Formats: sequence, structure tokens, C-alpha cells
Amino acid sequence: NGELYFNSYDHNGIYRMDMDNYYTTTAAGQSWNPLYAGKNFEKIFTIGETYWNFNITIHPTGKYAYVIALNQHCIYRMDYDDSTKRFRQPYLVSGQQGVKGWADGKGDGTLMNFPYQGIFVKNPDYVAQGKEDVYDFYFCDYDNYCVRYLTPNGRVRTFAGRGATSAMGDGNTWGSEDGDLRETARFGSPTGIAYDERTETFYVFDTYYKSVRTISR
Repeated sequence: NGELYFNSYDHNGIYRMDMDNYYTTTAAGQSWNPLYAGKNFEKIFTIGETYWNFNITIHPTGKYAYVIALNQHCIYRMDYDDSTKRFRQPYLVSGQQGVKGWADGKGDGTLMNFPYQGIFVKNPDYVAQGKEDVYDFYFCDYDNYCVRYLTPNGRVRTFAGRGATSAMGDGNTWGSEDGDLRETARFGSPTGIAYDERTETFYVFDTYYKSVRTISR
């Protein structure tokens, strides 16, 4: 629809900009400062307190978006309203705001530790079953040293990382080992993830080990 959404760290807001009118607003010298939002962009809502880190990922259909609150250890969802061409106020779907930990589960039964960046990936099983939403949301969990995914029904599972420490002998859940996704593989601090649907390959950026790792289906 020619819309751009972004957030402000200082003001804890999520903003909407009409890209179709970009050159008639910014070119006219309008300010980018969120305090003076007007012709350029509008603040559509605020989440939580100031100085929350956000990462916004819009679903491929455009029907909703996930908002990862990195330093609040949780994920919000905001649904799109076709009539107003705006996202609605986000609501918590996974994790506990401000609570760190590692636990797979559903809703507030899930715990995260600085979830970072995510990507929607089509699940062929959902397609075969004729489900309405056929995408899982894979994301990096920075301080849990793993890659996890959120299903459309709100359940989080660990996909890769945190390999069995008994096999390593060092007692760590982090490392640089390749191998079986759950039994052996470990990460340092994963912060980026991408997916090539053609080759069914994940690319994971490991900040601590300064490397890009791959996971093949």
C-alpha cells in the first residue's frame, strides 16, 4: 500500500509514513524528528516505556506484523486494519515483558533472553493441511544462544542451538560447534537470520564468532 513503518527508541512509538507522498513531504523540508511528526509521518501508537528496542517484521500477506521487544524479552503482534490502512495497537503474544529466561511454550509460558531479528518461513505442512496462515516465524534469541520459531497458534519451540553440554564437556550452552541442530550445534550470539526458499537454507549471523552459519532443510 506504499506504507513504511518504523519505531523511535527515544519516544517508544511506532510510526507510519505514506511513501506514495514521500517526495511531496520530505522534499519540502519536513522534519524527521518524531517530536514534529506531521506531514511526513504519524505516530500511530506507543508501546511500554521509553528506551525499548523494537524490531518490526511484517507478515508476507500484510495482515499482521510481529514486534520484537528486544530488551523486554517478548514478542507483540499488531493486526492490520484494511479500512484505515493502519496497524492496530500491538498485544503481547509470546514471553513475559521484562522477564529473562529460556523456556519453550505458549503465550506467557515462553521465556526469552533478548530475542533479536526474525523472518517468516512458509511451512509446507501447513500448506498441505490447507491452513489459513502457512508461515512460522523464526527468530534469533541472542542471550539464549539459539534460533527459535513461533507458530501461528502462538507456540515457541527451539529450532537450533544449545547443544547437549555433556558432549562438549565445558558446561556451556554457547559455542561454535556445527552438527545436529539440538544435540550438538551451538551459537555465540545470533542476531540475524534470513531464509532462501528456493534452496530451503537458513543463514544465521553469529555476532560473537563473527560468522555466517547455514542450516539446510
